[in-house]
Amino acid sequence: MGTTYERFVLHAYFRRIRNLYGIRTVLEAPAFGMTGISGINSVWWARHGAEVTLVDQNRERLNLIKRVWHELSLKAHVVYDPGTYSSLPFDNGAFDLSWNFAALNLGFKPEFVLRELTRVTRKVIFVCLPNRLSLFTPIGKLLLGDRSLSKDRKLASVDLEAFMKASGWNLREKGFFDAPPWPDIAMSKEDLFRRIGLKRYAKDLEKGITEGQGICILDYYSGRNKKMEQEMGRYGFLENSPGWVKTIWAHHRYFVFSPRHPL
Repeated sequence: MGTTYERFVLHAYFRRIRNLYGIRTVLEAPAFGMTGISGINSVWWARHGAEVTLVDQNRERLNLIKRVWHELSLKAHVVYDPGTYSSLPFDNGAFDLSWNFAALNLGFKPEFVLRELTRVTRKVIFVCLPNRLSLFTPIGKLLLGDRSLSKDRKLASVDLEAFMKASGWNLREKGFFDAPPWPDIAMSKEDLFRRIGLKRYAKDLEKGITEGQGICILDYYSGRNKKMEQEMGRYGFLENSPGWVKTIWAHHRYFVFSPRHPL
């Protein structure tokens, strides 16, 4: 339910960005971030008429992404990258919007992909990062060990802002978002219950998902559950809470940049 909720929160930000900047072409790179189903983060853009390009470093995952988009009867240009994102095969200013969701902390050098995004983007860059100021970050570290917060998985917002400023891009907006009433535990609830000794309960939850009792955003995108957005909206009462609340509770933070000298 957490990843499904995230998608609808993202939709609201997409809608505002589209209205402000007139987005027609979208690049998501890297496309593999924090999501329940790989490759679906930019489905909203395609459903609203934008041309979407996705870049990923795993060929098997790319094939799965293609299959999901095909099942939704949507088109996306899917591109393979060897894993460095240091030389994307696109012309300068090829896209109105470039963005990624919690994808700048997966082992490669973030400055490589940021440099390329500034090169291939005309209007706006939208970056989302895990909220390391959350109350539950220490809990995640305790449960997951150093894997959750190892040095190559950190990207401080101050580093991001400094890099973008030096690259000729202005920060237009930033904040915290994705603040459902449940905490950010950085793992599935099944894994959490298993780690704290409730293995039988975790098994029951997994059985329910296998039998089709889980929530899947694809049911919304395909039209099988048109009420899902309304259902998820019931959990969004903290999205407009005071800044200090979201700082310690929200699961992610976001940054919107535009070029100092537009192309």
